Amino acid sequence: MNVKGSILKLSAVALALGLMAGCAHKGPAVTPEDVAKAQSAADAAMAAATKAQNSAAAAERTANAAMNTAEDAKRAADACSERCGRMTEKVMAK
Repeated sequence: MNVKGSILKLSAVALALGLMAGCAHKGPAVTPEDVAKAQSAADAAMAAATKAQNSAAAAERTANAAMNTAEDAKRAADACSERCGRMTEKVMAK
């Protein structure tokens, strides 16, 4: 293979890639208005996330209260069952 030909082909490919990269880089410049819009969108997203976090915390508190109530009800049912069991034993003993 010819070294000079290979170098020319490699140079042509490198030039083409360089031009394409330069063209791809060109685009509309970012304006202060674009930055302000992005900041506004980020602020709105943060507010929505904070609201969702607060709602989740409220749901967790409600779930914890429900769990505590259920545990209280289970303890009361266990106590009632034990009392009924003792009464049944007394009746059966007579």
